[in-house]
Amino acid sequence: MSILKRTAFECIAQCLSGLAFLLAIAAYSTAQAQAGGDAIYGVTALDVAPSAASQGVTLLRQYRDGALKQAGNTGVTLLQEVDWPNRFIIYEGWKDQAAYDANEKAAHTAEFRDKLMPIAGASYDRREYHVMAVGPSQPATGADTVYMQLHLDVFPPGIEPTLAAAKAVAEAARKGDGNLRYDVVKSVKPPQSHTTFLAVWRDRKAFDAYESSAYARQFRDTVGPLLGSPFDDRLYVPIN
Repeated sequence: MSILKRTAFECIAQCLSGLAFLLAIAAYSTAQAQAGGDAIYGVTALDVAPSAASQGVTLLRQYRDGALKQAGNTGVTLLQEVDWPNRFIIYEGWKDQAAYDANEKAAHTAEFRDKLMPIAGASYDRREYHVMAVGPSQPATGADTVYMQLHLDVFPPGIEPTLAAAKAVAEAARKGDGNLRYDVVKSVKPPQSHTTFLAVWRDRKAFDAYESSAYARQFRDTVGPLLGSPFDDRLYVPIN
Protein backbone atom coordinates (compact mmCIF):
# COMPACT_ATOMS: atom_id res chain seq x y z
CA MET A 1 0.00 0.00 0.00
CA SER A 2 1.38 3.42 -0.92
CA ILE A 3 2.27 5.96 1.75
CA LEU A 4 -0.49 8.24 0.40
CA LYS A 5 -3.17 5.55 0.68
CA ARG A 6 -1.94 4.49 4.13
CA THR A 7 -2.07 8.10 5.33
CA ALA A 8 -5.61 8.48 4.01
CA PHE A 9 -6.73 5.29 5.76
CA GLU A 10 -5.07 6.46 8.98
CA CYS A 11 -6.89 9.80 8.78
CA ILE A 12 -10.22 8.07 8.24
CA ALA A 13 -9.56 5.72 11.15
CA GLN A 14 -8.64 8.62 13.39
CA CYS A 15 -11.79 10.52 12.36
CA LEU A 16 -13.97 7.49 13.02
CA SER A 17 -12.28 6.96 16.35
CA GLY A 18 -12.87 10.59 17.25
CA LEU A 19 -16.49 10.36 16.13
CA ALA A 20 -17.00 7.26 18.23
CA PHE A 21 -15.51 9.07 21.20
CA LEU A 22 -17.83 12.05 20.72
CA LEU A 23 -20.83 9.76 20.34
CA ALA A 24 -19.83 7.97 23.54
CA ILE A 25 -19.64 11.29 25.37
CA ALA A 26 -23.03 12.32 23.99
CA ALA A 27 -24.57 9.01 25.02
CA TYR A 28 -23.08 9.33 28.48
CA SER A 29 -24.33 12.92 28.82
CA THR A 30 -27.82 11.91 27.72
CA ALA A 31 -27.85 9.01 30.16
CA GLN A 32 -26.68 11.31 32.94
CA ALA A 33 -29.36 13.88 32.10
CA GLN A 34 -32.10 11.26 32.11
CA ALA A 35 -30.78 9.72 35.32
CA GLY A 36 -30.88 13.15 36.94
CA GLY A 37 -27.35 13.19 38.32
CA ASP A 38 -27.39 15.58 41.25
CA ALA A 39 -30.94 16.79 40.58
CA ILE A 40 -33.27 17.36 43.51
CA TYR A 41 -37.05 17.29 43.28
CA GLY A 42 -39.16 19.12 45.83
CA VAL A 43 -42.67 17.81 46.49
CA THR A 44 -45.00 19.86 48.66
CA ALA A 45 -48.47 18.70 49.70
CA LEU A 46 -50.71 21.30 51.28
CA ASP A 47 -54.32 22.19 51.77
CA VAL A 48 -56.23 25.29 52.72
CA ALA A 49 -59.67 25.93 54.16
CA PRO A 50 -62.38 25.04 51.60
CA SER A 51 -63.45 28.68 51.39
CA ALA A 52 -59.86 29.76 50.64
CA ALA A 53 -59.17 27.59 47.57
CA SER A 54 -58.94 30.53 45.15
CA GLN A 55 -56.66 32.38 47.55
CA GLY A 56 -54.47 29.30 47.74
CA VAL A 57 -54.19 29.20 43.95
CA THR A 58 -53.06 32.84 43.93
CA LEU A 59 -50.34 32.14 46.51
CA LEU A 60 -49.14 29.11 44.59
CA ARG A 61 -48.79 31.11 41.39
CA GLN A 62 -46.83 33.79 43.22
CA TYR A 63 -44.50 31.14 44.62
CA ARG A 64 -44.05 29.59 41.17
CA ASP A 65 -43.15 32.98 39.66
CA GLY A 66 -40.45 33.44 42.30
CA ALA A 67 -39.08 29.89 42.07
CA LEU A 68 -38.79 30.01 38.28
CA LYS A 69 -36.47 33.00 38.59
CA GLN A 70 -34.15 31.16 40.98
CA ALA A 71 -30.83 29.89 39.63
CA GLY A 72 -30.87 26.13 39.08
CA ASN A 73 -34.65 25.72 38.76
CA THR A 74 -35.72 23.20 36.09
CA GLY A 75 -39.49 23.61 36.35
CA VAL A 76 -42.42 24.07 38.72
CA THR A 77 -45.71 22.20 38.31
CA LEU A 78 -48.74 23.29 40.35
CA LEU A 79 -51.59 20.82 40.81
CA GLN A 80 -55.07 21.02 42.29
CA GLU A 81 -56.83 17.84 43.41
CA VAL A 82 -59.81 16.89 41.26
CA ASP A 83 -62.24 15.97 44.04
CA TRP A 84 -60.80 18.27 46.73
CA PRO A 85 -60.05 21.66 45.12
CA ASN A 86 -58.57 22.99 48.36
CA ARG A 87 -55.74 20.43 48.22
CA PHE A 88 -52.60 21.12 46.20
CA ILE A 89 -49.25 19.73 45.11
CA ILE A 90 -46.10 21.64 44.16
CA TYR A 91 -43.71 19.51 42.10
CA GLU A 92 -40.45 21.25 41.25
CA GLY A 93 -37.03 20.36 39.91
CA TRP A 94 -33.64 21.76 40.94
CA LYS A 95 -30.21 21.29 39.40
CA ASP A 96 -28.67 20.20 42.69
CA GLN A 97 -28.95 20.39 46.47
CA ALA A 98 -27.36 23.85 46.60
CA ALA A 99 -30.00 25.28 44.25
CA TYR A 100 -32.77 23.63 46.25
CA ASP A 101 -31.38 24.96 49.54
CA ALA A 102 -31.02 28.48 48.12
CA ASN A 103 -34.68 28.46 47.14
CA GLU A 104 -35.65 27.29 50.63
CA LYS A 105 -34.01 30.43 52.04
CA ALA A 106 -35.31 32.80 49.36
CA ALA A 107 -37.65 35.70 50.17
CA HIS A 108 -40.46 34.41 47.94
CA THR A 109 -40.46 31.07 49.82
CA ALA A 110 -40.68 32.76 53.23
CA GLU A 111 -43.44 35.04 51.97
CA PHE A 112 -45.38 32.07 50.60
CA ARG A 113 -45.24 30.20 53.91
CA ASP A 114 -46.18 33.29 55.91
CA LYS A 115 -49.21 34.04 53.75
CA LEU A 116 -50.26 30.41 53.72
CA MET A 117 -50.41 30.02 57.50
CA PRO A 118 -53.67 31.94 58.14
CA ILE A 119 -55.60 29.89 55.56
CA ALA A 120 -53.86 26.51 55.91
CA GLY A 121 -56.04 23.52 56.69
CA ALA A 122 -53.15 21.27 57.76
CA SER A 123 -49.41 21.30 58.27
CA TYR A 124 -47.27 22.23 55.29
CA ASP A 125 -45.59 19.00 54.08
CA ARG A 126 -42.45 19.47 52.00
CA ARG A 127 -40.00 16.73 51.09
CA GLU A 128 -36.92 16.52 48.90
CA TYR A 129 -36.16 13.64 46.57
CA HIS A 130 -33.49 12.15 44.32
CA VAL A 131 -34.27 10.87 40.85
CA MET A 132 -35.31 7.23 40.69
CA ALA A 133 -36.83 6.94 37.22
CA VAL A 134 -37.37 10.19 35.33
CA GLY A 135 -37.67 9.93 31.56
CA PRO A 136 -38.54 12.19 28.65
CA SER A 137 -41.84 14.06 28.93
CA GLN A 138 -44.26 15.52 26.40
CA PRO A 139 -46.05 18.86 26.75
CA ALA A 140 -49.20 18.56 28.88
CA THR A 141 -51.24 21.29 27.24
CA GLY A 142 -54.61 19.67 26.50
CA ALA A 143 -57.76 20.73 28.32
CA ASP A 144 -58.43 17.12 29.37
CA THR A 145 -54.95 16.43 30.78
CA VAL A 146 -55.00 14.46 34.02
CA TYR A 147 -52.19 14.13 36.55
CA MET A 148 -51.64 11.34 39.08
CA GLN A 149 -49.63 11.73 42.26
CA LEU A 150 -48.85 8.72 44.41
CA HIS A 151 -46.83 8.70 47.62
CA LEU A 152 -45.58 5.34 48.92
CA ASP A 153 -44.15 4.62 52.34
CA VAL A 154 -42.77 1.10 52.73
CA PHE A 155 -41.17 -0.76 55.59
CA PRO A 156 -37.34 -0.70 55.27
CA PRO A 157 -37.02 -4.33 54.07
CA GLY A 158 -39.34 -3.47 51.19
CA ILE A 159 -37.37 -0.51 49.84
CA GLU A 160 -35.37 -2.35 47.16
CA PRO A 161 -38.29 -4.44 45.81
CA THR A 162 -40.42 -1.28 45.68
CA LEU A 163 -37.78 0.68 43.77
CA ALA A 164 -37.35 -2.18 41.28
CA ALA A 165 -41.11 -2.40 40.77
CA ALA A 166 -41.31 1.39 40.41
CA LYS A 167 -38.72 1.39 37.63
CA ALA A 168 -40.55 -1.39 35.80
CA VAL A 169 -43.98 0.26 35.94
CA ALA A 170 -42.52 3.64 34.91
CA GLU A 171 -40.85 2.15 31.84
CA ALA A 172 -44.02 0.30 30.85
CA ALA A 173 -46.30 3.27 31.49
CA ARG A 174 -44.26 5.62 29.29
CA LYS A 175 -44.94 3.28 26.36
CA GLY A 176 -48.68 3.32 27.03
CA ASP A 177 -51.08 5.20 24.78
CA GLY A 178 -51.70 8.73 26.02
CA ASN A 179 -48.97 8.87 28.67
CA LEU A 180 -47.08 12.17 28.63
CA ARG A 181 -44.84 11.79 31.66
CA TYR A 182 -44.03 9.30 34.39
CA ASP A 183 -41.57 10.33 37.12
CA VAL A 184 -40.50 8.35 40.17
CA VAL A 185 -38.40 10.05 42.85
CA LYS A 186 -37.09 8.68 46.15
CA SER A 187 -36.51 10.44 49.45
CA VAL A 188 -33.15 12.05 50.11
CA LYS A 189 -33.15 11.63 53.88
CA PRO A 190 -32.82 8.22 55.59
CA PRO A 191 -34.39 5.72 55.80
CA GLN A 192 -35.27 6.53 52.17
CA SER A 193 -38.48 4.54 52.44
CA HIS A 194 -40.60 7.26 50.82
CA THR A 195 -41.22 7.31 47.09
CA THR A 196 -43.31 9.75 45.09
CA PHE A 197 -44.75 9.21 41.61
CA LEU A 198 -45.91 12.00 39.33
CA ALA A 199 -47.47 11.01 36.03
CA VAL A 200 -49.50 12.69 33.30
CA TRP A 201 -51.96 11.35 30.73
CA ARG A 202 -53.65 12.98 27.77
CA ASP A 203 -57.09 12.41 29.28
CA ARG A 204 -59.04 10.38 31.83
CA LYS A 205 -59.59 7.54 29.36
CA ALA A 206 -55.83 7.08 28.96
CA PHE A 207 -55.37 7.11 32.75
CA ASP A 208 -58.14 4.51 33.20
CA ALA A 209 -56.42 2.31 30.62
CA TYR A 210 -53.22 2.57 32.67
CA GLU A 211 -55.05 1.70 35.89
CA SER A 212 -56.49 -1.48 34.37
CA SER A 213 -53.28 -2.51 32.58
CA ALA A 214 -51.48 -5.70 33.52
CA TYR A 215 -48.28 -3.85 34.48
CA ALA A 216 -50.11 -1.42 36.79
CA ARG A 217 -51.93 -4.30 38.48
CA GLN A 218 -48.67 -6.21 38.86
CA PHE A 219 -47.08 -3.12 40.43
CA ARG A 220 -49.89 -2.78 42.98
CA ASP A 221 -49.74 -6.48 43.78
CA THR A 222 -45.97 -6.28 44.31
CA VAL A 223 -45.85 -3.23 46.57
CA GLY A 224 -49.10 -3.84 48.44
CA PRO A 225 -47.66 -6.21 51.07
CA LEU A 226 -44.63 -3.92 51.57
CA LEU A 227 -46.49 -0.73 52.41
CA GLY A 228 -46.54 1.02 55.76
CA SER A 229 -49.48 3.19 54.66
CA PRO A 230 -52.40 2.76 52.21
CA PHE A 231 -51.85 2.81 48.45
CA ASP A 232 -53.41 6.18 47.65
CA ASP A 233 -53.07 7.52 44.11
CA ARG A 234 -54.89 10.81 43.55
CA LEU A 235 -55.87 12.74 40.44
CA TYR A 236 -55.10 16.40 39.83
CA VAL A 237 -55.53 19.12 37.25
CA PRO A 238 -52.77 21.62 36.48
CA ILE A 239 -52.86 25.22 37.65
CA ASN A 240 -51.72 27.38 34.75
